Amino acid sequence: MGGTKLRLRRVLLSAILGILTLTFLWAGGAGDGINEVSGDTDEMSAALPKRIVQVGSSAFIVTNALYLFPEASLRLVGVVDGTQRNGFFANDIDPNFDDKTVLPRAASTETILALEPDVVVMKDFMKKRMGEPLERMGVETLYLNLETLEAWMDDLDKLGKLFGNMKRAEELKLAINNRVTSLEETLAELTEEDKPEVLLLYWSVKDGAMALNVPPLSWIQTRMVEMAGGIPAWRDVNLDENWILASIEQIALWNPDVVFVVAYHVSAIEAVETIRNNDTWQQLEAVENNRIHAFPTDYHSWDQPDIRWLLGLKWLATILHPEYFENVDMVDEARAFYEEIYGMGEADFDRLILPRLTGLD
Repeated sequence: MGGTKLRLRRVLLSAILGILTLTFLWAGGAGDGINEVSGDTDEMSAALPKRIVQVGSSAFIVTNALYLFPEASLRLVGVVDGTQRNGFFANDIDPNFDDKTVLPRAASTETILALEPDVVVMKDFMKKRMGEPLERMGVETLYLNLETLEAWMDDLDKLGKLFGNMKRAEELKLAINNRVTSLEETLAELTEEDKPEVLLLYWSVKDGAMALNVPPLSWIQTRMVEMAGGIPAWRDVNLDENWILASIEQIALWNPDVVFVVAYHVSAIEAVETIRNNDTWQQLEAVENNRIHAFPTDYHSWDQPDIRWLLGLKWLATILHPEYFENVDMVDEARAFYEEIYGMGEADFDRLILPRLTGLD
């Protein structure tokens, strides 16, 4: 009888320790604030967050990353409208989107709490402004960076844990790695002399005047130029952690071989035409030689640290080194990309992406 009681005590103790361990992990003991439990059983699924809310600026980058996982459709209950100018991608691909609350980018803590979130996901630079007030209220938070290739790999692991789908995280990491590696192998024989000087500019209008900016050296835009076989003309500039205004005098000094223009809230094609018609710009070799290009866009520009940067990388390489990509059709590349990354069929691609796709001409 004494042995039976001892065995019962051990069973109860094991059960209590198991509950405490899960509680510790969900309370932040796992390091990233993400439950480490994952798998296919009902018990494991029950331990995962059911009500996920996305908040803050750079919304579409985070939202589109969440939708890389099929579980997002049912577990996301609130998202920020990250529309730039060509529509709301999440709304168009999620059959359950009408069940979600669309939040303003500066949603208050009270507004977010009203959604009763299990986890709130945001870009890491939003931690102080939005994350910490939520944490003080006992809400679990998850911060994503998504600004570099390395950050993408780390953040996909975080999302895999969030959704309990590490298999999908590994599939996505492999897809990214395969695309980058394939490009590197194609361009492996390039010498430094083969690489053109490239200027990538973010075009906007500020106080009625044209504003042109270059990205920090650590950002994905700079890395894309390098991986595509170009030399960033702004590489010797001491930059901070945000876009830096570049004067026309500085751009003239750089006098790059090729110029790429990105624009997020206006047409990049129209921005390029404005530049081409400017007398000062016409003196630049890139403009004179017709080597100024608008960056492709569908719902979002392909230069941003949204998953579309993989398409932008391939396109950049075809422009800088067309001799290596004579048989590449970027529409076909985009079609294959959306099928692999988002599971989008041809009919949906033709309906959603193709009518919005510009900049490939």
